[in-house]
Amino acid sequence: MKIKKLFFVGLLLFNSFTSNSFAIDEKTQDIKYIRKPSFYDKMLNTKKGGSLHFPLGNDPKVMNPILSSDTESSSIEQFLWMSPFFLDPETLDYIPALAKSYTISADKKNYTFVLYEKAKWQDGSPVTAEDYKFTFDTMMNPKIHSAALRSYYDGITLKIDNKYQITFTVLEPKFDTFDFLSRYVPIQKKQFESSKDFNKDKGIMNPISNGPYIMDKYKRGQNITFIRNKNWWGYELSQFKNRFNVDEIILDIIPEPNLSYEKFVKGDIDHMSFTAEQWNTKVIGIDKDKYGSSPKEKNIWALKTQNKSAKPYTYIGWNFKNPLFQDVKTRKALSYLVDYKKIIEKVYFNLFTQCVSPFGTFTLNTAPELRQKNNIISYDRAKAVKLLKESGWKNDGSQTLIKEVNGKKIPFEFTLETNTGNPARMKIAEIIKEDFKSAGIKVNIKTAEWNTFLDDVDNRRFDAVILAWTGTIFPNPKQIWHSSSEKNQGSNFISYNNPKIDDLIHRANSEFDPKKRNTIMQEINRIIYEDQPYTFIAEMNYILEGLSSKISSERWVANYETAAANDLFYLVK
Repeated sequence: MKIKKLFFVGLLLFNSFTSNSFAIDEKTQDIKYIRKPSFYDKMLNTKKGGSLHFPLGNDPKVMNPILSSDTESSSIEQFLWMSPFFLDPETLDYIPALAKSYTISADKKNYTFVLYEKAKWQDGSPVTAEDYKFTFDTMMNPKIHSAALRSYYDGITLKIDNKYQITFTVLEPKFDTFDFLSRYVPIQKKQFESSKDFNKDKGIMNPISNGPYIMDKYKRGQNITFIRNKNWWGYELSQFKNRFNVDEIILDIIPEPNLSYEKFVKGDIDHMSFTAEQWNTKVIGIDKDKYGSSPKEKNIWALKTQNKSAKPYTYIGWNFKNPLFQDVKTRKALSYLVDYKKIIEKVYFNLFTQCVSPFGTFTLNTAPELRQKNNIISYDRAKAVKLLKESGWKNDGSQTLIKEVNGKKIPFEFTLETNTGNPARMKIAEIIKEDFKSAGIKVNIKTAEWNTFLDDVDNRRFDAVILAWTGTIFPNPKQIWHSSSEKNQGSNFISYNNPKIDDLIHRANSEFDPKKRNTIMQEINRIIYEDQPYTFIAEMNYILEGLSSKISSERWVANYETAAANDLFYLVK
């Protein structure tokens, strides 16, 4: 099952969303859930058993849905926990998970979920409204490191109606209120209620699950083993009966992508997503004879496809706390010094496209004129030099530009940081270093192990970073772009602050008409692109998957999935 929040990797391209399970409009009566048959209900009986290995880029920072904010941690969640509902990735209908029904009040201020009484934690105790209340109170505690998640719940309260029913009440309903409430993942109250410091509690790495798998072993730097809960309550429901079929799933922690690739070719890894370079140089290059185009041909096969899913985008984030990046002309000059064409050709092998928006470059939330040749920022050294001069940067005859800031002359020198184990980001950093040098800007490149890198980002100990964001079906700009999201290690880690953007975010999130909301989002996009708090680099165009032929599935990739769905896998060899 795919999840939810925004994570460090990339954003989505489906913006004006209206669910098929209900429609938020001007109804005068409560909106009640209507269950529709889904693909999952009609799946054939599948064989259960066996073991599969998947790669994981780094150790997860946490195994806790309240504290997780990175890709590795979210990768763990899909095996362990359920939320009240999940989205059908083919139709975008809501399908029951922990809850069997919901009711939305006519004024859209009350959201009531009725839980399945059969839902259990792995220790056999029931999942109850008390667990939800405890999770909510913990998440909303400002001392808890959950600022990114908490930003969605401002002005929301939760009350227990009875043992298996909860109601969220919101002061001001937003366009995506139901969506994020429907994907609210509870933790077990019993596990944490005596905790003295939740942020450091041992339980955040020893999860008690309510999902189809149990975390069995974690060997830091080596692997994490999940075993299937054969008595899982979900198997009694038609939407889960023929999913989560593999008895043992082992996530092998492999920071180096090319090592993951070699292990995949040898058969030590059973499923992976290829980088653009792996696809171009190996899968369709030197190793092309090793691959089939379907599971019937060879031991491994490759899948290349496009769909409507959210596409990750890569960017450079400029830290506004650093005086170097506080002037918009300087930031725009830096963006004009990036050779996007070279990066897309040499780093992404034309499998990516230049990004102009945090909301999906080709979506209705992106201002269409920004995609036009005359408006898109492209490499233009002359324009960059002109902007730098206008911003006060001078050439004093040395190799590095200088500028007087607060009565002190400072050189234009900074550190561009990214994580280890990502060759594409390193290549981008090298290209930028050379291009910036030609304009009198000295760039020092720094790499750090993933969790160390995230600590630097969370604590704002950086000048500039190369990163990426994952997508979401409901792009809510508040988490990343609102000034309030800078606090408490929130996702606005570059400390961007634009009162006009804050106001537009409020208007966009309060607008239920998709077309009107698109118009506001496009205006947000225009301002952000003009401000260049990020230099938007590239956005992925394709899903590139490698699969072992011992795996079968009734469906490999649905309309809105970003990779082959491992919850449908079953073994045939």
